[in-house]
Amino acid sequence: MTNIVQIQSRNPGGFTRMDNDLYEALIGADLSGRELRVALAIHRQTAGYNLESARIAASYIAQMSGIHREDVSRAICELIRQRVIYRVGGSRSPIGFAPVNEWSIDKKNTHANKQKEVPQCGVSTTSNVAFLPHNKDINTNLTADAVVAAVASTGDDLESEPEQQCAHKPGQPAPTKTDRIPYSRIAEIYNTVCGELLPKCLKLSAKRKKLIQGCWNLEINGVLPFRKGEFWTAYFTDCLTNKHWIGENDRGWTADIEFLTRQDKVLKVLEALQ
Repeated sequence: MTNIVQIQSRNPGGFTRMDNDLYEALIGADLSGRELRVALAIHRQTAGYNLESARIAASYIAQMSGIHREDVSRAICELIRQRVIYRVGGSRSPIGFAPVNEWSIDKKNTHANKQKEVPQCGVSTTSNVAFLPHNKDINTNLTADAVVAAVASTGDDLESEPEQQCAHKPGQPAPTKTDRIPYSRIAEIYNTVCGELLPKCLKLSAKRKKLIQGCWNLEINGVLPFRKGEFWTAYFTDCLTNKHWIGENDRGWTADIEFLTRQDKVLKVLEALQ
């Protein structure tokens, strides 16, 4: 009697083949449990139908995996950021697996008495900045209004920088309070999300602060979405889906923090979700 199980005879419903390199890479990848489950669901919906990429709604992956849809969206965002999967085009474009040699997985803390290491790139799921229930969903009728509404109801406000006052000398007008917008934290989010593909922000000039201030005070349907760290993270992540902005053009030009915080560019990205 043989111990070999004939797949076709025992499983008339069929089976999904997986490339050996991809299979071994997923085994060795230091992904979270949710990220791995979402990656496997994406593989099932692509390779399982002999497709390199496919449009897959986060709600459908949630149904397959039993993971809450918002957590699926966060996992998709993380997998894209770590270059495990990719989207060609925009937030509603098909998803597929990137070549294994292009993956950039975060280092995660595996020792109970060891301080957590800084992620290699991007913001990990253990970061203080939680990801927005992200707009990288497909066929879910997600609009810019829905994204703004989600931000209004989830996550913590982005903390303002400490307020400072200049010394007040007798006989002189009282000094005005300094701007409390957390410019340095926003620049840090930009560098974390975009620093490997776009020029890093090394200095916050007056012009850059003015552009960030415009985003900070941008009101959409009664909500100020850019006052939450996760919205900045989600926004900068979406900007990276524009190939022209990340240098895939005949001039090799790339966007920078000034370009991405211009209000016309901000509105272009948000309105593309409708």
